[in-house]
Amino acid sequence: MNRSQKKQQTREKILTAAITLFREKGFEEATVQEITKEAKVAKGTFFNYFPTKESIMETLAENRLHQIDEYMAAYGLYRLNFLSKLRAYFSFFLGDYHLNPALTRQVWQHMTEKNSMLSDIWIELLKEGEKQGEIKSDTDITIWADVINSHFYYCLAMSTDDTRELFLDRLMLLLYTSLKAILTKRGRQTMKKLVILGGGYGGLRLLQRLLPNDLPEDVEIVLVDKLPYHCMKTEYYALAAGTESDHEVRVPFPTHKRLKLHFGTIEQVDLKNQVVRMKGEDPLSYDYLVVGLGSEDNYHGVPGAAEHTYSIQSMESTRRTYEVLNNLPANSIVSIIGAGLSGVEIASELRESRSDLHIKLFDRGETILPMFPKRLSNYVQNWFETHEVEVISNSNITEVTEEGLYNHEEFIKSDAIIWTAGIQPNKVVREMDTEKDKKGRVILTPHHHLPDNENVFVVGDCASLPHAPSAQLAEGQADQIAMVLKKRWNGEVLPDKLPTIKLKGVLGSLGKKHGFGVMGDTALTGRVARLLKSGVLWMYKHHSGV
Repeated sequence: MNRSQKKQQTREKILTAAITLFREKGFEEATVQEITKEAKVAKGTFFNYFPTKESIMETLAENRLHQIDEYMAAYGLYRLNFLSKLRAYFSFFLGDYHLNPALTRQVWQHMTEKNSMLSDIWIELLKEGEKQGEIKSDTDITIWADVINSHFYYCLAMSTDDTRELFLDRLMLLLYTSLKAILTKRGRQTMKKLVILGGGYGGLRLLQRLLPNDLPEDVEIVLVDKLPYHCMKTEYYALAAGTESDHEVRVPFPTHKRLKLHFGTIEQVDLKNQVVRMKGEDPLSYDYLVVGLGSEDNYHGVPGAAEHTYSIQSMESTRRTYEVLNNLPANSIVSIIGAGLSGVEIASELRESRSDLHIKLFDRGETILPMFPKRLSNYVQNWFETHEVEVISNSNITEVTEEGLYNHEEFIKSDAIIWTAGIQPNKVVREMDTEKDKKGRVILTPHHHLPDNENVFVVGDCASLPHAPSAQLAEGQADQIAMVLKKRWNGEVLPDKLPTIKLKGVLGSLGKKHGFGVMGDTALTGRVARLLKSGVLWMYKHHSGV
């Protein structure tokens, strides 16, 4: 190791030690002496790298600032509109929010007070917006960069939000109220607008089927999502268990001159006025709408479940789950409520990731995975027994508390509880003024649109279909929606009935070396099933572009 490498290694050791102590004790309470002790360096060595404890805060923020260009380029985010791009920047800067909200806010407060780098970034964004015709040409860019900075500082100082998403919504609402004075009001465009809500499996497949060559010249697509990339939700269990990084479950959205990415939070689908209402933004009008907003946890009215369990239903909630599981001391008890595919996969992955934990998997039924052939179900049960994962059958979780859960009337102490016991459509969909089934999913025609509106389609977990929700089903449905749209645009007659969506099968993992599944009529177990799943995932990740 040369001298330069050794210096960099020492610097990183000090930074890592400081971050650990800041998160444990808080910035004010952690001392330089404690940091040097944790980093195993002399006190004088600390001051060779950082003149003050406060300078560490600035370094943490600067590290993020230096990575922003690479992040924006990797996911094609420079094509976002001005407000979406602004939110993307804030979202990246606050990437560690889930680890310690208070510390993250403090880091960026310090940055906005002591450094001009943020103002320089806002100036460049405003200039680009002006160049694109989104910002009025007579705008004093420098003043408005200061406005953005001051609003950011205000929210950092005043916020008590637990999640980055809530913080961003509050910040963007404040910014929009001020910035709309300099935003241009464009006239109604002659292009027809296909708005896709949600960049999940259905939304991404629809883009793949319409781009690059099957979109009429008079139609543009607007994809709306909270995140500026597609997430492989079926792999969130590995992210939560700590065996995959979030980078491994991301896929960039495709690039096309008539595809616009809109990064923000949806508040309401207003079917009557044909607009999507966004938090902190003007409503987004549409000519054609595809709703693919996915699902969220369904707690079935169990007291305390929403407050005291962790989730793998969103990228942000999964990151929080990972952080909790990663920080558990040895011999902690982890209870997983729900022994469906998600519960089985996270239990097995966590067993391989943390062999020191006591893992309990609560199954409402008598047999684990009863929807699969008996041989396969027995294989999974035996795997759990061999790997000391306790499966508790015939369970009925009646209450969840901070200290544990009640199974029937028995209290079971738990250090962390993960909920995988059911889903429901996204809240925005549940509030849509249209007919739904008993599970809150939207009832559709055989062509996947609303019975009283042929221009509004619903895809994925929010659609009432004869099969259980899955990524495969959403993709099959998206294929058919794309076909319906293309025939309509070409003036062709639609068939009265579309073909039945054929599902190829289901594959699940038991850690990194074993798996299970059904392909056609064939039940698969062991390494072959796991290799098949790995191959499918590799193909999906590397062939999802357009």
